[in-house]
Amino acid sequence: EIVMTILIIGTTLLAAGLAAWGLFQRRQLQKMAEVAATHDTATRAQKVEIQRLQRMQQDLQESEVFSRAVFEASQTGMLIIDPRTTQIMDANLAAAAILGRDMDTLFGDMATTFMPNAKCQLLVIADQEPDNFETTMQAADGRNVPVLRSIRLIDGDQTKLAVVSFLDISQRKAAEAEIKESHQKLEQANEELKRHKDQIVQSEKLASIGQLAAGVAHEINNPIGFVTSNLGTVQEYMESLTTVLKLYEKRDELDSGQVAETEALTAEINEAREEEDIEFIYSDLGNVVKESLDGVGRVAEIVTNLKGFAREDSQQLSAYDVNDGVESMIKMSWNELKYRCEVERNFGEVPTISCHTGRVNQVIMNMLVNAGQAMPEDGGTITVSTGVESDEAVITIADTGSGIPPEVLSKIFDPFFTTKEVGSGTGLGLSISHGIIQEHGGRIEVDTAVGEGTTFRICLPLTAAPIEELIG
Repeated sequence: EIVMTILIIGTTLLAAGLAAWGLFQRRQLQKMAEVAATHDTATRAQKVEIQRLQRMQQDLQESEVFSRAVFEASQTGMLIIDPRTTQIMDANLAAAAILGRDMDTLFGDMATTFMPNAKCQLLVIADQEPDNFETTMQAADGRNVPVLRSIRLIDGDQTKLAVVSFLDISQRKAAEAEIKESHQKLEQANEELKRHKDQIVQSEKLASIGQLAAGVAHEINNPIGFVTSNLGTVQEYMESLTTVLKLYEKRDELDSGQVAETEALTAEINEAREEEDIEFIYSDLGNVVKESLDGVGRVAEIVTNLKGFAREDSQQLSAYDVNDGVESMIKMSWNELKYRCEVERNFGEVPTISCHTGRVNQVIMNMLVNAGQAMPEDGGTITVSTGVESDEAVITIADTGSGIPPEVLSKIFDPFFTTKEVGSGTGLGLSISHGIIQEHGGRIEVDTAVGEGTTFRICLPLTAAPIEELIG
């Protein structure tokens, strides 16, 4: 559009220049012809010169007719102005239409009517203003019409003219405003989609927690069970120790002269120590407390992992230890896995990366649970590996399950696609996982064979890539 605009303006400028120059030359030729014709004693050479001038005048007239036709037919407004007085000497129909004026009232008017800064400055403007300068010109009704304007000066011996060409770009401006408004609406829609996407990701995460709830409760119940049992044992130990301690206190209250009573209480103490098995209590109490602390620590770890997994991610990237993250997700999903398969770990040295930790953990747990569910009834093995390849951190989850049929493989990342029974899955797990990894500038690779198993490779850049929110 800009190229076509420049071509139109260039053509019209040429036509206007030719028209103005033709007007100037025709006047000069007329004067010369009139002077020559007045001499009755004109020589033959003068007659030849007159004929030549007449031919030139005819050629100029034909050229002027052509230039005038181009001048009038142009869609670019054209004004020919006397730069000294700013009076309009000529104009075309496009100029009248753009400025909202009749042709009759346009001739002889002042350029300052349409170009307020033209008074005494037209020569300066022509010298300083670039071609196709985007500005406005004032129409008859007071509107400021956006135009692309160019100014050319034509210098003659006795005449100086300014040719002002201007192309109405109101439609282009309106289109630009419409595009800008559409762009703003698209940005708003994109922000809304991002919010919905975040809600979907969080909902899927909570759905995963609901799926694991029974297993997590069982994992918490086991340590709580033996902690409760150990606390009962500690209570029994405390009662035994209290019984013996009270005898010691009773003996200590006796006077030094009460020898017989002292000996009797000493014998009773020894009998109580043996009966309560105080030596065993001494040796066992530390182990009971240690086991209880381990159980409480296990519960705290489960709760911490659950809270870290369930909370909604912030928009900021944070440091992520890949091996710790994978290990915590294995523990989170352990109750889903331990009755179906064995889990082998092959962790390499992986530097800390920057990512949305909760979302990456969600992907890992999703892959682990899917691998466990793919196992045959007689069980199998899931091998979880981590390492660095080129400039990427790679998490590999390989199972010896049923594999994925070729007709299903191309659909596994499609939203709402699932091979599970109704009510057993949303069909969003892999779709959301794929979107999360893409957001981080990474990718998920799949290698599968029916009856042999499936390997998922999660590849994440070692350096934080610019996060571009996509709808996964």
